[in-house]
Amino acid sequence: MTLRGLHVSRWIRSKARRCLGSLTKVITDAPVVALTFDDGPDPEVTPRLLRLLDNNNARATFFMVGETAQRYPELVRYMAEKGHALGSHSWDHSAFPLLSGSQRRDQLRACECLVQPDGFHLFRPPYGEQTLASRLDAWWLGYEVVGWSVTSEDWYEPHAAVMADTLLKRIGPGDIVLLHDAIFDKGLPRRGPMPDRSVCINRQAMLTALECVFQNLTARFRFVTVPELFQYGSPYYSYWFKQTARPSGLGRVETLLQRLG
Repeated sequence: MTLRGLHVSRWIRSKARRCLGSLTKVITDAPVVALTFDDGPDPEVTPRLLRLLDNNNARATFFMVGETAQRYPELVRYMAEKGHALGSHSWDHSAFPLLSGSQRRDQLRACECLVQPDGFHLFRPPYGEQTLASRLDAWWLGYEVVGWSVTSEDWYEPHAAVMADTLLKRIGPGDIVLLHDAIFDKGLPRRGPMPDRSVCINRQAMLTALECVFQNLTARFRFVTVPELFQYGSPYYSYWFKQTARPSGLGRVETLLQRLG
């Protein structure tokens, strides 16, 4: 391959990753981290979380379920007023690979009405489940799809100390951290163990773990929103295709993209 051909190939791969990939972190040496919270808002837990964030001068990104956000519009407005970024987590948390294209687009449009104009055009697929087709739906509607690079699996793990230890060991510059201020139980994925309902409902362990993270890391890191994280480095996009049921045809394309990197 000629030098010109090599440059063209790299340009095409870069554009493909940008269009079809999902943001998982930002490449930077700056001491910044983006905390993200899914499945809310919750009328009891989210205000407690907001106080904890405020006490530690931290801003976060909330990927909200539209069906829940609709019930608490004042809480949603307050979150935006406090400087947090608001994104979509679909209308009712159904796994996107199990929906038709029109259903997925309807879910995104319905949730957008609640988080715009306060919100950013950010989307996190429920359960992190995404196919190439659902990624294209989000691209068509102008969404930045956001995954994550660090998680403590707070929807399964019942022990705050274990969660805190995991986060303290894994968090680094430019990371996007997945946490939950609520657990929305519709559209449960068809694989993996079912979470303990007591862990799902009780978010105290997550809040305790997060408080420990702040106690240990606020001297080393600033906690910013996902849009703010972009200001500190180059976004890194992964081919994020996780799904409950592989559709015919597109599965081979997804595998090829992941191999190309």
